[in-house]
Amino acid sequence: MISLDEDKQAIVMGLGRFGGGLGASRYLLGRGMRVIVTDTASETELSEPIAALREEFPSDRITFVLDGHEKVSIDDCDMLVVNPAVPQPWNNTFLHEATEAGLLICTEIELLLDRLSEIGQNQLIAVTGSAGKSTTCSMIAHLARRSGRACLLGGNIGGSLLNHSDADLLDADAIVLELSSFMLHWIGQGLVNFEPEVGVLTSLDENHIDWHGSMEHYIASKSMIRDSKQFIPPIHDHGISQSVNALESDSGVEPWWRSSKDDWVHETRDMILKEVRTPLPGGHQKENAATACVALSALLSTGARNRSDFARSLAPLVIDFEGLEHRLRPLGMTSGILVIDDSKSTTPGATKRAIEAFDDASKIHLIAGGFDKGADLSPIASMGTKLGGLYGVGQTGHLISMGGTGIDCHTIEKAVQEAGKRMENGDVLLLSPGCASWDQFSNYQERGKAFRRSVETSLGSFE
Repeated sequence: MISLDEDKQAIVMGLGRFGGGLGASRYLLGRGMRVIVTDTASETELSEPIAALREEFPSDRITFVLDGHEKVSIDDCDMLVVNPAVPQPWNNTFLHEATEAGLLICTEIELLLDRLSEIGQNQLIAVTGSAGKSTTCSMIAHLARRSGRACLLGGNIGGSLLNHSDADLLDADAIVLELSSFMLHWIGQGLVNFEPEVGVLTSLDENHIDWHGSMEHYIASKSMIRDSKQFIPPIHDHGISQSVNALESDSGVEPWWRSSKDDWVHETRDMILKEVRTPLPGGHQKENAATACVALSALLSTGARNRSDFARSLAPLVIDFEGLEHRLRPLGMTSGILVIDDSKSTTPGATKRAIEAFDDASKIHLIAGGFDKGADLSPIASMGTKLGGLYGVGQTGHLISMGGTGIDCHTIEKAVQEAGKRMENGDVLLLSPGCASWDQFSNYQERGKAFRRSVETSLGSFE
């Protein structure tokens, strides 16, 4: 259990813009601790969360050290809450100094797991995967609420559940957490108990090599999800990429994601796939829905037959799930062109699934590229001969457009302009980058908004 005594002082390393650092700061301050907030960003960039903290808490209990961590003194500090997005933390000088000084180091998600354990809330579904985890988490929450259950959704999908009262947390029939590989790496240090009632792996593909240093480390971090009491693997073998399968086959050990003790999971998902209806494009969305139904049933019911029946009863509730912004989301028609925003696609596998969601690849004009995470982008580049057009953008644009099958446009604005010269009535303009957004945008949401503005500027308003 993590000790949070009133006389202690904590450092929050990475305030960020998605709520985790803000949630951790509020939680620690609310427990009576003194907090030093440090971030590599400037006060201007973090104006909103800084203003919120200054308004809520007295200045003598909170200190801000921005534009880097070098000026932070760890003297008289007892713990450090690190943003899990800090890459390769084992090589981080500031974290090394904190470790040497004996500070307890944890993340916001570990504080939450510790708190849930402390109050006796164990109705937890943890979801991870290289692609599909946000949609699957949101589908589970949708199904829970539509079936009359109280549900809280948190983790990597945004916001912090730390700011909820104990009563709110205990009243939840289900708590759904989206967990990134970064979060799972820190959970793996064993500081807090991690044994969710249900753990879901949606898919596994080469990703975040820049953070982990190797694909082996990435896969090992993801494997923490197997510590769940009920593990739900990817629905089909294609949920595991060829590169991951090849790496594991060389080890001679049975892959950790393949074994499942419950046949009802596989049989029930196969039945739901034939029954479920969703307005979202792509067969993978039905797979996400089937997994969501099974995951919620595994939490709320007992016995294989009861679980199967309950999961199938949830399937009709998927029909009014509208999907998430920037996840293969149709923006509308303009100049006879269907425009799709899939800015959340940050892996080549996700881009491949986006392409497969449409019947005729030759009508698709794909905009892809962005921040270089060290992943193999050749699967995207190789699509160029099948597509109506391929337009590379960002740091990896030249890699995606190499071979003469695409155009390196650098920016989304230029890519939309180039696509506009080549598209015909009935074509599809698809933003599915297959890369993170951090080279040109603060997040994938801003990238999606920039795409929409560029379309409206170059192609006209949506019908």
